[in-house]
Amino acid sequence: MTRPTLQDDRKVAFESFEDRLALTAQALNDLADEWRDTPIQTMAAAAASSTSEGHGWAEIAYARNEMGLRGGGQTVAVIDSGIAYDHIALGGGLGAAYKVVGGWDFAENDANPYDDGPAGFHGTHVSGIIGSSDKKYMGVAPDVDLVALRVFDDNGGGTLERVEQALRWVHDNRNTFANPITTVNLSLGTAWNSSNLPDWAVLEDEFRMLEEDGIFIAVAAGNSFATYKSEGLSYPAASQYVVPVASIGASGQFSSFSQRSDRVLAAPGEKVMSTLPDHFYGGDGLKNDMGATSGTSMAAPYVAGASVLLREAMAAMGQTNITQDVLYDWLKNTADTLYDSVTNANYSKLNLQKALDTLVGADEFGSTAADATSIGNLTTSITVSGTIGKVSDSDFFRFTAAASGQVTFTLDTIGDLAGKWQTPDGGTINGDTVTMNVVAGQSYRLGLGTSDGIGKFTIEAKLTSSTTETPPPPTTPNPPTPPALSGNWGVVSGNLFDNFNLQTPSNFYQLTAGRTGMLTVEALFSAARGNIDIEVYDSQNRLVGSSATADSSERVDISVTAGNVYYVRATGVNRDVDFRVTNLVTVSGSQVDVGGTSARDLYTWTHTGTQQQLAVNGVTYTFAANSQVQIQGVGGIDALTLVSATGTVDTITTRPGSVDLVGSSYRVSGLGVEQTNIRGDANDRVTMYDSAGVDYLEATATFVGLVGTGHQTMVEGIRNITVISQGGGDVARLNGTRGNDRFVIEQGNRTLTNSSFNLRVENFASVGFHGLGGTDTVEITGMNSNDLIYGRRGIGRYTTAAYKTEFSDIDQVLAQARVGEKLKSDVRSVDYLFRKLSN
Repeated sequence: MTRPTLQDDRKVAFESFEDRLALTAQALNDLADEWRDTPIQTMAAAAASSTSEGHGWAEIAYARNEMGLRGGGQTVAVIDSGIAYDHIALGGGLGAAYKVVGGWDFAENDANPYDDGPAGFHGTHVSGIIGSSDKKYMGVAPDVDLVALRVFDDNGGGTLERVEQALRWVHDNRNTFANPITTVNLSLGTAWNSSNLPDWAVLEDEFRMLEEDGIFIAVAAGNSFATYKSEGLSYPAASQYVVPVASIGASGQFSSFSQRSDRVLAAPGEKVMSTLPDHFYGGDGLKNDMGATSGTSMAAPYVAGASVLLREAMAAMGQTNITQDVLYDWLKNTADTLYDSVTNANYSKLNLQKALDTLVGADEFGSTAADATSIGNLTTSITVSGTIGKVSDSDFFRFTAAASGQVTFTLDTIGDLAGKWQTPDGGTINGDTVTMNVVAGQSYRLGLGTSDGIGKFTIEAKLTSSTTETPPPPTTPNPPTPPALSGNWGVVSGNLFDNFNLQTPSNFYQLTAGRTGMLTVEALFSAARGNIDIEVYDSQNRLVGSSATADSSERVDISVTAGNVYYVRATGVNRDVDFRVTNLVTVSGSQVDVGGTSARDLYTWTHTGTQQQLAVNGVTYTFAANSQVQIQGVGGIDALTLVSATGTVDTITTRPGSVDLVGSSYRVSGLGVEQTNIRGDANDRVTMYDSAGVDYLEATATFVGLVGTGHQTMVEGIRNITVISQGGGDVARLNGTRGNDRFVIEQGNRTLTNSSFNLRVENFASVGFHGLGGTDTVEITGMNSNDLIYGRRGIGRYTTAAYKTEFSDIDQVLAQARVGEKLKSDVRSVDYLFRKLSN
């Protein structure tokens, strides 16, 4: 049955809203016209601020030439007047084989988002700033893909309703293309100037949704400062969920027209040369037109492109979970201060070169063979880690062979780094490995550069001795007798020995291995207070590992036997040194066993697709991609985070205190772990079992969490999830999305399906579902004669002998009963579109 009163209410609200949109549409039209710089100059009469080298964007040239950052692997959605995708600098076509990989025309409701005349040009110009491949006027991120979402019609008319539809489209299609949509550009706005939102701010739900997706949203700050003469932003730039962008000129000062606030990032926006549709100058059939225009419309795509490059660099440095907040905070914290004499306030001016240099950090090693950094003696094995932060960078290190034989160097990289070996002292290169014949006591050098890309690297060096004779004792001082030790750390597992004041240049500490496997010894300190190096000796006074860098940390990894004694020697003077000792990992072939301590332990397992990484209380280890990992918690409230590989299908099963992830050739199991956090690929499958006691389940658009006495499990990013109750009066609270949700009830089985996940909840005693938004439907099947259903104005309850299900903020209920049975409900009180179906 229908709800006539509610329909009338909705009609009144809708009409009022449409009136509001009509005003907004006019504002969008006016702003689009206002942002045009008349006349637009052709390439033959380029803007005065342009140079023979093109834009003259030094920080962009630095990112491209010095770091090799070009925006590949990402897609930017341009919500504007469309894109003239046939322009040669924008790929020359539309579809998967071109730069403009797809889109939609919300003005004409078709799949051809072309930037048509007579008013069109704006979206094409914006797109060229982001990603033009023109050799002279190259875009900020020339290898990025583009999506065209057209919200202005041929005459330049647009509405916020179309923008809202475009934003939803981005969310729904963010992973549709070969490269995900990471960025949205909105070079549009309305007549508004405030840090607060107008009453008619209709885009907030969509902006919040995209921010939760991790998408960077660059929005033009507005061009009406001369009108308002005070701080403030246009809408949607005033939204808290976006990054507002102001315009500066060639002098580095605010453009006279640019609106501004303390949240803005300021970027070049005056007389910017970029791509134009062929029809703009009348049409000569050559799709190569260029022209210059000004506005915060031009500054926003500059920042959008810069965010693409920063995201690319962060990924190359091994960073994950790169969100808009992460990118914005980094750009804001590394920005230059821009003083504005009109408002007497300071603002932030983008400095991409500083942002990138800060991210990469200082070089850890000498850049030539002549100034190679010493890593000490190589007895059995040494691991060297570093960063190639520029395409011209090379890192050289030097070691001394403790025995004659052959050294094998194996390279592992993170990011887009394609390592390039450099062997000034000889050696045989074979892909990611180098072999070098060495003579005891001699020093050798090895370097690593890049043939493509930047990123982090790890080099493992292993020395195979050519003689079976016992090597002579090292020439360095042997550890003294126990009475002269600086300390005895006892039996170790995972220990932190902190706040050591090392006042003498040599200190020895004794430890006993608690398990057979890997022993990691780290010294953590501030190098500004004095450098510390470490060496590890076995019980026979033989040097088995060392680390000597200029960094604020040193790390040695060696293989040990349980019960054996080892000595750690710290050389250098520093008044505040922490030693972290980890003896929790055992590797045997492809089997990796990981233990725990009596305190709280934190484990993070990640499969990158090419290798596995495991962090144990902050200490990271790398294993082969097909390793079988078993983690055994001991005491404390232990936590395990699993991050599965993208593009794979893993099967994950969780129970209170345990988790088991099975992939195509690998497996990781956790036992005795109280807290589990799973971050997976959308195609992974998760089955969660609760305890026999009372447990609580909560689901939102971004996560599914199960909590009970002594256990907690959180799942993010995975679409197919099943949660099974083992009894005990369990309670579930399920929240829908802003889009359409379908909630199906079949006695004790409830299933929630939406754009985020397909969640099945089995045998929970009580389940509540809240729709939130969109058109939400509840379907009830398999009803028995004693079941009860009640509903009124968006809320309802369905009760059986064993289960109770409540729902709210929904739009319709479909109920199905067995033939011949009656529904025990007051139909007159059921205020839904209610349909009884027989089967």
